[in-house]
Amino acid sequence: MGATERSLRDVCRAALWLALPPTVWILFGSRLASYGTDSAHAYWNVWRTGPYALPPGSPDAFNYSPAFAQLIYPLTLLPWPVFLTLWSVLLMAATVWLLWPLAPRWRWLLLAYVAPPVLLIGNIEVFLAVAAVVGLRLPSAWAFPLLTKITPGLGPVWFAVRREWRQAAVAVLATALVAAASFVISPGLWVAWWEFVVGAPTPPTQAGLPPLGLRLTLALAVIIWGALKGRRSAVPVAMMLAMPLWSSGVLALLTAVPRLRQKPEVNLADR
Repeated sequence: MGATERSLRDVCRAALWLALPPTVWILFGSRLASYGTDSAHAYWNVWRTGPYALPPGSPDAFNYSPAFAQLIYPLTLLPWPVFLTLWSVLLMAATVWLLWPLAPRWRWLLLAYVAPPVLLIGNIEVFLAVAAVVGLRLPSAWAFPLLTKITPGLGPVWFAVRREWRQAAVAVLATALVAAASFVISPGLWVAWWEFVVGAPTPPTQAGLPPLGLRLTLALAVIIWGALKGRRSAVPVAMMLAMPLWSSGVLALLTAVPRLRQKPEVNLADR
């Protein structure tokens, strides 16, 4: 790296630190009173109102499969302040883990920018980013995105393009087994979820944004290119494009990039 490039990076980093206080206020401080009332509260409230009792797009509407509702059931028994605290700790831990491979001079800066919206929204995007990292080593982890947001569950496509058929089969089979077990427990919920998803109108917040069909096409192009070139960092980019609803929160998926740019460990069992 030349001296000019280093100086430019130092200037950019200093500018970002200077811009941090007003940015954090805009992203977090000005909405502190509503902290947790977005996605996190919908998760906590899911079994109090019924998973699909609230119409799509309404406050506290639960959009995910019954398997995810059943997974978080023990947490929903906690009082709301305790749930929010624990949920925030889990989100923060995931975010720190994802960004930790960065050099310290960038790690803490990016963490200061990423953490406020992650905590404020309380959605599962950073957990999806963790699944992207873990899922390339443990394919069964792709059950999580496939049974929550669905469309970003592109791991099987990655494996199929790379002709890693065993990994693709494990990802699909793990998802099917979890879904089957969940269905046995609550078949009626799965029927209700299917009707909920199929009948869901496009929320007004998506007006003017690229339609899901176009974004899925772009996502498939990115994941296929990344798989052919061996560019693992293409996975979260494709997942971001494939998110069923777009908002600023989808950028949290890019926190997977630092981990995915690391040299993958050699698995002796795969040799």
